[in-house]
Amino acid sequence: MKRFVYAAALFLGASALFSPVSSHAQAAPLPSAEDQALVHEGKQEVNGVRYHYLIARGGPQVIVLLHGWGSTSYMWRYVMPALAHRGYTVLAPDLRGLGDTSRPATGYEKATIAQDIHALVAALKLGPEVSVVGHDMGGMVAYAYASQYPSETRTFTIMDVPLPGIDPWDKLVGTDRVWHFHFFGQRDVAELLVQDHVAEFLPWFHNNEAVNAGAFTKEVDDYYVRKYSMPGALRAGFEYYRAFGQDAKDNAVFSRTPLTMPVLALGGTGSFGPLIGDQMSHVATNVRTVQIENAGHWIAEEQPDQVIAALVSFLPSARK
Repeated sequence: MKRFVYAAALFLGASALFSPVSSHAQAAPLPSAEDQALVHEGKQEVNGVRYHYLIARGGPQVIVLLHGWGSTSYMWRYVMPALAHRGYTVLAPDLRGLGDTSRPATGYEKATIAQDIHALVAALKLGPEVSVVGHDMGGMVAYAYASQYPSETRTFTIMDVPLPGIDPWDKLVGTDRVWHFHFFGQRDVAELLVQDHVAEFLPWFHNNEAVNAGAFTKEVDDYYVRKYSMPGALRAGFEYYRAFGQDAKDNAVFSRTPLTMPVLALGGTGSFGPLIGDQMSHVATNVRTVQIENAGHWIAEEQPDQVIAALVSFLPSARK
């Protein structure tokens, strides 16, 4: 019922519904000019999709960072330079349909997008072995990557997202915690209700899903609003949710062969943190769980230092 009250209010233009959530917490300092200089942009077409990506070249070990809904590769602005300084080469694409990547009408199943990322790694001559890290929808893609290319996945890290079809998914989707799964899944209706309100909706959504809401400064939210206001971006983003049915079928097949590479399950204590490790135990045999304190869903932006520390302690040595 709550999601329909929300949708009706949005349709009627009740912008007061989206009053920002106040927080005494502070955003992390923006990366220095030196850090920003490590990161370069590029574009590469794979599987008929022109991918925009960021890359920071620091060494032979390659880390692929995959963002989720409500974000772009920009969400990794703290993590990328930190890993590059430690000797890793870091690739962070805008996923299919999002950010500055092109927006095909179809292909938003996570297995398909994982195939895109695998092709991108090959096209950029970064493989064959990489470590994949994914947040939110990017975490679902990262699982599909590790499942389809296990011999080429050194490690797999999933950040604060449940996997469609894997216990306790069925129990979770019936709760208010994931009301937006149902709303975003309504083709055309979600676009109709949000498209004229992105500047109000997206900051509200970021803050609503955060504990350290101070991580989302006006500059950060303005950046994401611009990207999700681009033609076709909302529809492409919502298609990630509309693919959950096929994702669940794919994951049922993938889970028959548990992952054996090291797996890191990260989650915010104020979000999915308590269940991510347990869920991953259904699909992997070597799981390490870390909960990020004072964080909601957006852990790499809310608490970047904790996330960087967890990754550095888990990832393969940068020099091997």
